[in-house]
Amino acid sequence: MSFDTFSMAAMAAELRRVVLGGRVQQVAQINSLTYGFEIFVHPIRHYVIFSAEPQAPRLHLTPKKVRRGVGNATPLMLVLRKYMRGARLRLIEQPPYERLLYFHFDGPLGSTIFAVELLGTRSNLILLEPDRNILGVARLSRPAEPDSRQRVLIPNELYEPPPPQDKLDPPELTQITLRQELAEASAELRLARLLPGIVRGVSPLLAREITYRATGSVETTAGQLSVLTPFLEAVQQLFEHLHHDRWQPTLAYDDEDRPVGFAPYPFHHLANTRSVDTFSEAVETYFAERAAGYAIAKAPLLEAIKEARERLARRRERLAEDAAARANPTKLKEKGEAILAYAHQIQPGQTELAVDWVGGESEHLSVALDPALSASENAQQYFNRYRKALRAADEIPAQYETIALEERYLDQLEQDLEMAEDRPEIDVVAESLAEAGYYRSRAERKKRQKRAASRYLRLTAPDGARVWVGKNALQNAYLTFSRASADDLWLHARDVPGAHVIIPTAEGLPSEADVFWAASVAAYYSRARQDTSVEVDVTLRKYVRAIKGAAPGLVTYRNETTLRAAPEAPDLPDEE
Repeated sequence: MSFDTFSMAAMAAELRRVVLGGRVQQVAQINSLTYGFEIFVHPIRHYVIFSAEPQAPRLHLTPKKVRRGVGNATPLMLVLRKYMRGARLRLIEQPPYERLLYFHFDGPLGSTIFAVELLGTRSNLILLEPDRNILGVARLSRPAEPDSRQRVLIPNELYEPPPPQDKLDPPELTQITLRQELAEASAELRLARLLPGIVRGVSPLLAREITYRATGSVETTAGQLSVLTPFLEAVQQLFEHLHHDRWQPTLAYDDEDRPVGFAPYPFHHLANTRSVDTFSEAVETYFAERAAGYAIAKAPLLEAIKEARERLARRRERLAEDAAARANPTKLKEKGEAILAYAHQIQPGQTELAVDWVGGESEHLSVALDPALSASENAQQYFNRYRKALRAADEIPAQYETIALEERYLDQLEQDLEMAEDRPEIDVVAESLAEAGYYRSRAERKKRQKRAASRYLRLTAPDGARVWVGKNALQNAYLTFSRASADDLWLHARDVPGAHVIIPTAEGLPSEADVFWAASVAAYYSRARQDTSVEVDVTLRKYVRAIKGAAPGLVTYRNETTLRAAPEAPDLPDEE
């Protein structure tokens, strides 16, 4: 889950109490999108984590000293190091109902603003001058096209905040406006789906809580809401937290005691909840336990992939030995012929035949004999080995190709596992490994694989084109060969494991901008996602072929055009 308006407000209130007025002693780059500030407020050093990681955007205090991670310093780190050290935190502000916080610092080199945008997969960290000129950005945007309304987030450009949402402010949700929205909505649409789309500051999690408090169920639909007052009262009751800072940090857990959500208010619609002392504790516990739980689930799969690679390496070595041993099959045929030619000279129990063999590759030929066999039986053994060596000359290259395909599939599954963001996606990799014989899984494969294939990403590009993204091998195969039409556009990062990306063309060809956007998504969902520029191939779906006998999702293609794109995380639909 991501931070919402309430999470941002509660965290801002907590940070104001703890670190406002403090001096930045140190800034550490934990990874390219995560930074830790050491802020001294006499007599205590406090540590604040700022992260724009697309799958785990977060902001919280941590009791542990922040440590520098691996990797070179990013451009943002360089400007943070320059402007932040010795700076005092003067103000923390949050625009109404937004997932933004602005940290105002006064430092030796002047005043700066650290903008923290926790917008799900579009999260970002931006350092600004007081006039809003950008000094540094965690995630750079592409330069905007002429006449484009796209935000430009690159140094030396003027910072523009995310555009405001075209929704009602919470005080504007009244009997009249709510009744109008209900009248325009489908009667089957759940209120928990309707509310985030019409009211600013309402996340899917908050919408479920409001619906439950008002109706006793999170499944209540628009057509079932006849009395509006309890619903409006539930909205008002929760939004009062924003005005009075009456926060009650809470964690929710599933049946296996894994954290599934956090909020600065008590959950009524979730049964297994626990209060914690601070909101930072709730946030850190959620992200740490989720990461640890997923790491535990992924560990045996990574080990299975490693062991499978080692087995393939041993097979490759044996093939190389066989190829060397059978490099000269003609010699075996000559030895068999020599035994028959000199059979009358071979004595029972003889172990070697040495003859001058004119016409062969060598004038002198030494032939090992099995003393337990007759001359004709020894000759037949050499002829059998000769025929086997001839077959091997054809079989060994094919076996090398099979090994290469299996290695490609393991690379793809490893990439799928890295991109897996929840248990079902991890389970898909486990089932794929089991299907290929690399792992023993007790999962009900058929039902789960069919359900997993349908969970591919459905996105909308900036100019309106539909874009489908397969996040694992199973989804890739389903999209390319079951969902896409022959004339749809097909995209894939070149020469690396990654997503199959489809742009349907039934409703018309996409704009060039949308194709490049889809290419940036294909680059992001590939092994090359950490690179600044990635080659992405584009072709028509009809030019893509599954490799005969290979695992799902492995393809060949032709007639491609290669684009260069910067990996860019798309803005995913809000989680249900």
